[in-house]
Amino acid sequence: MADSLFQLATQIFGGLALVLALVTLVAWIRGWGIRFALVGYTAFAVVLTVGSFALTLGPIMQTSIPGAARYATVYDQGANRAVIAVSDSITPETLELTLQQAARNLVSTGRFSTGSPTFTLRARTVVHPQEGITRPLYLGQLQQALGQREDPDQEIQIFTEGFEALRQYQSFTP
Repeated sequence: MADSLFQLATQIFGGLALVLALVTLVAWIRGWGIRFALVGYTAFAVVLTVGSFALTLGPIMQTSIPGAARYATVYDQGANRAVIAVSDSITPETLELTLQQAARNLVSTGRFSTGSPTFTLRARTVVHPQEGITRPLYLGQLQQALGQREDPDQEIQIFTEGFEALRQYQSFTP
């Protein structure tokens, strides 16, 4: 919704900038006294156009999916891969919703491809098998088309072996 509002604003400001540019051109040709002010108005309209266009490139409002857990982005190369960290008490059902929410928040048209048209988002947690040892444990991943915030063909994989290992680590903690 916000993206479409910024697209509309970009069109309106762009039209305004074009009209002001034409009026400024006529003012310069005819030698009107307000021609210098019109240059400033035109420049300001161009700045508004560029600014509103820039806001259409990325999401500025976070998506919230009911049932999703909190997460932190721990790796994001700005291209086609990202990793989020989730709590070690997360369930597979909650992880699926969390991956969908994180994908909507992280994917934008500003991402570039490094040879793959697919955006891959992985979810991990951290376990401590012994004092002073930390091990990342991957619990799932989502793959979808690069640059689409809501891809109907997205693939979500929940790593059952990751959840089994997580249960083992949780059962051994005192």
